[in-house]
Amino acid sequence: MGDHAASLTYGEEGIMHTFLHDLGRVKYDVVNDDETIDAFYTLSRLEGIIPAIESSHAVAYGIKLAKTLGKGAVLINLSGRGDKDMDYIIEKYGIL
Repeated sequence: MGDHAASLTYGEEGIMHTFLHDLGRVKYDVVNDDETIDAFYTLSRLEGIIPAIESSHAVAYGIKLAKTLGKGAVLINLSGRGDKDMDYIIEKYGIL
Protein backbone atom coordinates (compact mmCIF):
# COMPACT_ATOMS: atom_id res chain seq x y z
CA MET A 1 0.00 0.00 0.00
CA GLY A 2 2.97 2.32 0.00
CA ASP A 3 3.56 5.19 2.38
CA HIS A 4 -0.01 5.87 3.51
CA ALA A 5 -1.54 6.58 6.88
CA ALA A 6 -3.65 3.76 8.19
CA SER A 7 -6.60 6.13 8.32
CA LEU A 8 -6.30 6.86 4.59
CA THR A 9 -6.57 3.26 3.38
CA TYR A 10 -9.28 0.68 3.81
CA GLY A 11 -8.33 -2.86 2.89
CA GLU A 12 -11.71 -4.54 2.95
CA GLU A 13 -15.41 -3.96 2.63
CA GLY A 14 -18.14 -5.22 4.88
CA ILE A 15 -20.65 -7.85 3.84
CA MET A 16 -23.54 -5.35 4.01
CA HIS A 17 -21.73 -3.01 1.60
CA THR A 18 -21.18 -5.91 -0.80
CA PHE A 19 -24.82 -6.98 -0.52
CA LEU A 20 -26.18 -3.46 -1.16
CA HIS A 21 -23.78 -2.99 -4.07
CA ASP A 22 -24.84 -6.29 -5.64
CA LEU A 23 -28.48 -5.22 -5.32
CA GLY A 24 -27.69 -1.96 -7.12
CA ARG A 25 -28.76 0.09 -4.08
CA VAL A 26 -25.38 1.80 -3.64
CA LYS A 27 -22.54 2.89 -5.86
CA TYR A 28 -19.00 3.28 -4.62
CA ASP A 29 -16.32 5.49 -6.05
CA VAL A 30 -12.70 6.28 -5.24
CA VAL A 31 -10.72 9.33 -4.20
CA ASN A 32 -6.98 9.23 -3.75
CA ASP A 33 -4.88 10.46 -0.83
CA ASP A 34 -3.98 13.74 -2.56
CA GLU A 35 -7.66 14.54 -3.20
CA THR A 36 -8.49 13.67 0.40
CA ILE A 37 -5.80 15.90 1.89
CA ASP A 38 -6.68 18.73 -0.52
CA ALA A 39 -10.31 18.45 0.64
CA PHE A 40 -9.13 18.56 4.27
CA TYR A 41 -7.30 21.84 3.66
CA THR A 42 -10.04 23.28 1.43
CA LEU A 43 -12.86 22.78 3.93
CA SER A 44 -10.65 24.01 6.77
CA ARG A 45 -9.77 27.21 4.92
CA LEU A 46 -13.07 28.03 3.23
CA GLU A 47 -15.50 27.10 6.00
CA GLY A 48 -13.39 27.00 9.15
CA ILE A 49 -14.40 23.37 9.66
CA ILE A 50 -11.55 20.94 10.29
CA PRO A 51 -12.84 17.57 9.07
CA ALA A 52 -11.55 14.25 10.32
CA ILE A 53 -9.45 12.47 7.71
CA GLU A 54 -12.21 9.89 7.33
CA SER A 55 -14.75 12.63 6.56
CA SER A 56 -12.26 14.28 4.21
CA HIS A 57 -12.76 11.33 1.87
CA ALA A 58 -16.45 12.25 1.57
CA VAL A 59 -15.60 15.93 1.12
CA ALA A 60 -13.14 15.03 -1.64
CA TYR A 61 -15.78 13.00 -3.44
CA GLY A 62 -18.34 15.77 -2.91
CA ILE A 63 -15.99 18.27 -4.57
CA LYS A 64 -15.42 15.84 -7.45
CA LEU A 65 -19.17 15.23 -7.83
CA ALA A 66 -20.09 18.92 -7.63
CA LYS A 67 -17.84 19.66 -10.60
CA THR A 68 -19.98 17.32 -12.74
CA LEU A 69 -23.33 18.83 -11.73
CA GLY A 70 -24.86 21.70 -13.66
CA LYS A 71 -26.64 23.01 -10.58
CA GLY A 72 -27.90 21.77 -7.27
CA ALA A 73 -26.30 20.89 -3.99
CA VAL A 74 -24.23 18.11 -2.48
CA LEU A 75 -24.95 17.22 1.14
CA ILE A 76 -22.10 15.67 3.13
CA ASN A 77 -22.39 14.36 6.67
CA LEU A 78 -19.19 14.94 8.66
CA SER A 79 -18.24 12.77 11.60
CA GLY A 80 -15.37 12.90 14.02
CA ARG A 81 -13.03 15.77 14.78
CA GLY A 82 -10.23 16.88 12.50
CA ASP A 83 -8.27 18.59 15.24
CA LYS A 84 -7.15 15.12 16.40
CA ASP A 85 -5.51 14.61 12.99
CA MET A 86 -3.66 17.94 12.85
CA ASP A 87 -0.32 16.65 14.16
CA TYR A 88 -0.23 13.93 11.51
CA ILE A 89 -1.36 16.27 8.70
CA ILE A 90 1.21 18.94 9.53
CA GLU A 91 4.02 16.39 9.97
CA LYS A 92 3.18 14.59 6.70
CA TYR A 93 2.00 17.45 4.47
CA GLY A 94 3.05 20.67 6.20
CA ILE A 95 1.02 23.81 6.54
CA LEU A 96 -0.30 24.56 3.08
